[in-house]
Amino acid sequence: MRRIILFTLASCFFLIQSCKKDDGANPYDQNTPITVSAMPKISSFLPQSGKTGDTVYIKGINFTSAIAVTFGGKSAGSFSVTSDSTIRAIVGIGSTGMVAVTNAKGTKTLPGFTYVVPVPPVTNGNLALNKPATASTSFNDPQLSVDGNLGTRWSLAAATENEWYKVDLLVVKKINRVDIKWEGAYASEYALQVSLDNVTFTTVYSTNASPGGDVSNTFIPVNARYVKILLIKGALPYPMSFWEFEVYADPPPVNLALNKTASASTSFNDPQLSIDGNLGTRWSLAAATENEWYKVDLGKVESIGRIDIKWEGAYASEYALQVSTNNVTFTTVYSTTASPGGDVSNTFTAVDARYVKILLIKGALPYPMSFWEFEVYKK
Repeated sequence: MRRIILFTLASCFFLIQSCKKDDGANPYDQNTPITVSAMPKISSFLPQSGKTGDTVYIKGINFTSAIAVTFGGKSAGSFSVTSDSTIRAIVGIGSTGMVAVTNAKGTKTLPGFTYVVPVPPVTNGNLALNKPATASTSFNDPQLSVDGNLGTRWSLAAATENEWYKVDLLVVKKINRVDIKWEGAYASEYALQVSLDNVTFTTVYSTNASPGGDVSNTFIPVNARYVKILLIKGALPYPMSFWEFEVYADPPPVNLALNKTASASTSFNDPQLSIDGNLGTRWSLAAATENEWYKVDLGKVESIGRIDIKWEGAYASEYALQVSTNNVTFTTVYSTTASPGGDVSNTFTAVDARYVKILLIKGALPYPMSFWEFEVYKK
């Protein structure tokens, strides 16, 4: 009996001493309302989801000496202990999973955090999106064609012509493209106009042979706050209508030939003068010969789909554009026998190229063929 009593007393003593340990009687039980542990304990956090930079408030106990906070195993961007029971944490480059708080005694976690992956900002968005829209006549709300919803559309009130639709961008922007997603009853003839004051409008684009469907109209960049389409003539005997009217400010394309290395079969002057970006300098053949060539080394292989040439008066009426990746085997990507001269833009299916050559087959005038600039662009 005495042994039993001694064993019982020893067991009670051991149990009491265990309860006095820093880890507490049951430090891993999240449902324990009170603990003698010095370890942190998380009871809740809000919000339960967030992206980088968002604030999350963590509730619990033993936060005073917190040395780390993580979201899904990734360190918080920063955190501050506002009290022993509250931490204000900023989500860093997070991950979905556990929220964890660490102090000198250890780490405790609570599941349920969802990391929201940031959406990259749109650098070239539709400037007309959700801006105020008006029209000369309307069957329905003009806003339906600037709402970003391809299931809604604006329409004229009747099958009339010489009407207009207009968007106020609210601020002045330098724009260079207007895309229209026509409904079946499209305008075969229309003009695009811009204004700074909603009084004086200037035409930047016009056509009398629109194919309808989704069309993209580009023009020289121009400052505009108000963008108007003149609906001159309908293609069908129904009210003209479009799903979306979009306005863009495209960044200028990069001329891949600018200040690269140029050479030619014959030269009156330096071939570099036509890739220097200066419209006051030009390259020319040494004489009024034909079947000559001019070539640019882009320095590395690029995917290209457009070559612009700013011809001097003595232009080539017949020429071909060729490309190569090794400067040995060249492939023709564009050719013409009726070039009009002036500033021409030649587009073709995108192709890999490092060397870009123009074959100057036939001159339009009895003078050495020449151009101010030879420019190479991606598609």
